[in-house]
Amino acid sequence: QSDNVKFPLKLDIDMEKVVGVWVGQIRSLLGIEEVTAYETLPVPSVGIREWEKDFQLRHRLLENILDSKSTLSSLSHLLSQIPNIVIREDIGQMVVKAVEKVATSSALVEEAKLVEGYQASREALELSETAFFDQSLLAL
Repeated sequence: QSDNVKFPLKLDIDMEKVVGVWVGQIRSLLGIEEVTAYETLPVPSVGIREWEKDFQLRHRLLENILDSKSTLSSLSHLLSQIPNIVIREDIGQMVVKAVEKVATSSALVEEAKLVEGYQASREALELSETAFFDQSLLAL
């Protein structure tokens, strides 16, 4: 019977069930708990809900801001321990921009501009980590 099989095989798959499992796995990976209809307003069963996206943006935004502040604080502590260190101008500018991006991100969240706030928080984190791990400081 296996001799009669011709490739490629045409399979009819119920993609609604497949996507449902996939969305459930994504929610699980992101740490989003399943909400039943009786706890809130009616819950659509397809896609990521708007509040779930907002929650993830707020959560990641807060993580980025806290990580950026922690990195900048560590950099400040490290540099205060080395009395005669010379910091390049571009590193100083990165630190200043990172602090500005943290403030911008916080202000944008207060205005409910979550996507823009998240982007600013990512930039703040990238700038602070780039400054912290700069080769000129690592050579010490």
